[in-house]
Amino acid sequence: MTTSNDWNQVRSNLLDTIWQLLTSWDGTTEDALVITEKNQDNIIQWQKINKQVATNDFLSYTETEKEKQADILRFQQMILTSIGNERSVVVSQMKQINQKNKVRDNYVSVKREPLFVDKGL
Repeated sequence: MTTSNDWNQVRSNLLDTIWQLLTSWDGTTEDALVITEKNQDNIIQWQKINKQVATNDFLSYTETEKEKQADILRFQQMILTSIGNERSVVVSQMKQINQKNKVRDNYVSVKREPLFVDKGL
């Protein structure tokens, strides 16, 4: 049987892993997506651990863990903001492309309909 200290150590290690990945972010959207994917498994595992030990007594979060959780939330918000900004730029570019296509379609018929010429035969 796993003791409360063991669960807390695993929980603390997962928080460290999540924190290290988030603090390694270089500010790019591509890196943000990679970090988010990598952290998804860690967060799921951390949630499972918390559910498993919910019925048992376990040690509360230490001050260091609380600070790391606050840092994790702050970094996660920065990453989500970056992804949201990038998404807005892409959506705007897509609207511009669609607008250009609409203008083109107004001047040039894209559909090729059959053309029959009646020569009075």
